[in-house]
Order: sequence, then C-alpha cells, then structure tokens
Amino acid sequence: MAEMAIFARLAANGAVNGANGGDHGADAADHGSAGGDTVAAAPFAAGFHRAFDVATVITVALWHLGAAGAALLVYLGEYRSPAVGVAVWGLQLLVIVVGAVALLRGKDGPAVIGPMVAVALASGLAMAVNCPGGQLLKVNWGWATTGLIGVLLLLHRPVSRIVAFQAANGGTVLAVLLATGTCDRHSVAGFVTLLYASGSIQLAMIAGARVFRYSGGMAATAAAARWRMASREAVINEVARARQDRYQEVRRLIAPILRDLAAGVVDPAEPAVRGRCATAEAMLRQLLAEHEDIPDPLLQALRPGIDEVMRRGVVVDVVRVGELTGMGIDERTASAIAEVPLAVLAKARGHARVTIVPEGADRVSVSVLAGTDAAVPRFEVRGDVTVTSDHDGELLWVEVSWHRT
Repeated sequence: MAEMAIFARLAANGAVNGANGGDHGADAADHGSAGGDTVAAAPFAAGFHRAFDVATVITVALWHLGAAGAALLVYLGEYRSPAVGVAVWGLQLLVIVVGAVALLRGKDGPAVIGPMVAVALASGLAMAVNCPGGQLLKVNWGWATTGLIGVLLLLHRPVSRIVAFQAANGGTVLAVLLATGTCDRHSVAGFVTLLYASGSIQLAMIAGARVFRYSGGMAATAAAARWRMASREAVINEVARARQDRYQEVRRLIAPILRDLAAGVVDPAEPAVRGRCATAEAMLRQLLAEHEDIPDPLLQALRPGIDEVMRRGVVVDVVRVGELTGMGIDERTASAIAEVPLAVLAKARGHARVTIVPEGADRVSVSVLAGTDAAVPRFEVRGDVTVTSDHDGELLWVEVSWHRT
C-alpha cells in the first residue's frame, strides 16, 4: 500500500511522465522518450517564451511612454491639430495595452489581432496626415510607434506578415509625402534612412524572438530531461524504501515461525503452522518476483488487496503470463479492472490464485480462483470491461477482461 501511495502521488505530479521501470521496461521507455521529452519540456519552454514576450511588451511600452511621449510634448505646437496628436498617442497606448494582454494571456487569435492591426495602421496614417508636410519626417513619432505595435501584435506570426505590415506602415508615410508635394531628394533620402533604421530594429526584434524561441526550446528540453531523471530517481528510491518495509513485514511474520521450528516448540505437521509457513512463503515469493522500479498501475491496484488477504493468513499465488509494460493502462482503468478481483479476495479463505494475462497491447485479463461461499460482487458496468464467473461449491472463479476501445 505504501508503494501505491508513492506512485500515485508522484504520478499525479507528472514525475513519472513517459517513464517505465526496470530492465524489462527500458525498451518501452526508450521508444517513448522523444514524445515524453516534448510533453515534459512544454512547461519549461512556455516559461522561456513568456520571458521574451514580457521583454517585448516592456520595450514597446517604454518607447511609447518615453520617446513618443516626449516627442509629442516637444512638437505639440507644430501639428496641424494638437488634439489629434494627443488622441492618436492615447489610441496607440490603448492598442499596446490590449495587445500586451492578448499576447501574455495567449488570446492573440486572428479575431483579436486583426482589428488591432487595422487600428494601428489607421492611427499611423492619422498621425502622418496631422504633421505638416515639411516637418513630417521630423515630428512624426507615430511611424516608429506603429511599427513597434506591429511587432507586438504579430510577434508569433509568420515573418511575411511582419514584412507586409511594415511595408504598409512605410507606404503610408511615403504616400503622405507624395500627397503634400514634399517628396524632394532630401525628403526621399530622409525617408529611406528612417525606414532602414526603424525597420532594422523591428525586424531584429522579430529575429531575436525566433532565435530565443529556438534556444529556449533547447534549454527547456534539457531542463525537462534533468527534471525527469530526478523525478524518476525519486520514484525508484521511494519504491525501494517501501519494498524494504514489506520485506521487514515478511521477516516479522516468518522469523518467529523459524525460531519456534528450530527450538522444537511447534510441530511442523500441525495445520496452523503449515498455514503460517505457506502464507509467509507466498508473500516472500511475491516480493522476490517483483522487479519493476516503477510498478505498473494494474499491479499497484491489486497489490494492497493481496497483501491484506495474506495478512489474514490466506495463501495467495500470483501468476503473471507475460509483461504489462507498454500497455498504457491508466489508474482509473486499473482500478476498474481490479475492483471485482479485490472484492473476491476480500472474502477468500484458505487459498487463492490470481492470474494476470496481457494479450498484446490492447487486452488484459485478471482471474481469481478462491475458496469462498460469497457470490460474485456487484461492479460498475463499463463498455471496455467484461466479467465472467463460475461457482463450484466453495470455489469461485472470476475473470475480468479489459480491451482498449
């Protein structure tokens, strides 16, 4: 029972995700290691990715509050409408806040991002129109802010969409230059310089996000592998300690019998003595037959009931025909399979035999033959579990079969 509690607790915490025990489970563990590593690395990778998302949000927010806010105050009197300038700055701040919340909460789907992209481009156009033609490249802080907002909104989108957004943003400024008639060679040179400077920064942020996600994924996989090894070692150590406790229990049961036999205090021919010896021998044989570092859920579901019956003096033989590794039976299914056999064992007298037969990777049967006058216990009906029974005098045979549906 101690092993079952250990295994259930650590399995619930994900400590045994993708692991199989002992030499007999090594092949199955190696076969599933790639998928298990990917699943186990997911929480670590999410932490790495979120760190870069937070850094992007901080960068865009600081630019808008610091650089763009300062430019707004310095050039406020030079805009066609100072009120429009303030309104555009406030609208872009709102887009940044909403985009940051969507990014950090993972709610950045097309239905959310699409409208905000349109609002960002519209705000950039409004700010460009609000600037005097000759001062457009000097006082238009909205161009850079719009580009950074695009990075924030499209951080996890294909690079082609980022490039398209930046092209639309730069094309808006160029169109306003042409419309105001200030598209001379100096203005074109300034436009190209600013386009290169702002575009380089924004594309560098996108490239950094890709590189960070790749390196973060590698680091997360390594961290997950270390976590899995430590967790597996913890499970094995705790199971070993629990197994030692069970050995001590058998020792406490069998040592008095051996001392009494050696001292000639008891008669080996007495039925009671023979029964005690048979019970101790069955418990010891079961312990010696256990070889899993991480026990199978089905065996763990059956073991507490078998141990309890043995403590009552019932001799229980456990026979396994084949290995259970690789079947992937979860704890709920294992409990459903073990329900009827455990109920029969609870009423057993004298001797019982438990046989576990795996049939491929999708079927397993557990049968119990026990001396009892009890009827077949009631059980929860499931589509993947069938129960067959036969009662012959004081012998009850019950077989529970499970097949994967």
